[in-house]
Amino acid sequence: MDKTSMEGFVSQGKGDDSAREELASLLRTARLDRGLSGQELADALCWSQSKVSKIENGRTKPSSSDVETWLDACRARLDVARKGAELAEATLVESRHWRVVHAKGLRSGQDEARSLEQRSDLVRSFQPSLVPGLLQTAEYARQVLSAANVSGQRDVPEAVAARMRRQEALYDHGRGFEFTVTESALRWHPHDPDLLLGQWDRLLSVATLTNVTLRVLPLSSPFGHLQSNGFLLFESSDEPTVIVETFTRELSITEPEEVRQYRDVHSILTEHSLDEEASRDYLRDLASSV
Repeated sequence: MDKTSMEGFVSQGKGDDSAREELASLLRTARLDRGLSGQELADALCWSQSKVSKIENGRTKPSSSDVETWLDACRARLDVARKGAELAEATLVESRHWRVVHAKGLRSGQDEARSLEQRSDLVRSFQPSLVPGLLQTAEYARQVLSAANVSGQRDVPEAVAARMRRQEALYDHGRGFEFTVTESALRWHPHDPDLLLGQWDRLLSVATLTNVTLRVLPLSSPFGHLQSNGFLLFESSDEPTVIVETFTRELSITEPEEVRQYRDVHSILTEHSLDEEASRDYLRDLASSV
């Protein structure tokens, strides 16, 4: 995960876990007040009973439309419907300050990212400012994590090792990765420009993997879309998730419409990038120019 910036709504209230628990309780209470079993509600909504159960147990985040449909079926009061909409928004766009993210050290953030990667069928990444974490060399990662250590954690070496372990997922042919990086990202370095040659060599090596695509977006190309921030999109059948990092917060977005918008942005930026072969040639030319 890599620092960038983002505009738009972020939940400033309850933490994601407490909001999800409160929403699950509200939905369960609405169903019980209506006198419906889980199966009866599922039948009324044309859902599976397991979906109802997972939502009530807090294992699945319902979309805003799911919450509205659920409460309509239960004929909930207007104030309950409004509260449900607020809680749904809070669970679908989670905002955590870096003090909270780093509370257990830098390594815990790497472990969280690895968990998301392990349950994803496809990971899409766009980075306008630096090389994505999954593609970083150990030294590049050490310098990036040290620079990003705004809370003064002491486990940078452990976090680097955890980031390197995350990269094992790249060799799983059952999982796909689509990286789009800008020329600026390729040229940026934390402190030492000498590490870039090794970093570019690492990118060329990973680009040979059949389940990995690496596309470069040169400064001379039309970008096709504003680049306000980088992001990671974890595609999974149960809950696609977008992760965005700002200077002060980490955003985790699961609201389906917003996820779709990020998916579209990634597609547009990738379409304006060099193809895979041209991207590898670009990296070779970059290395030879130093």
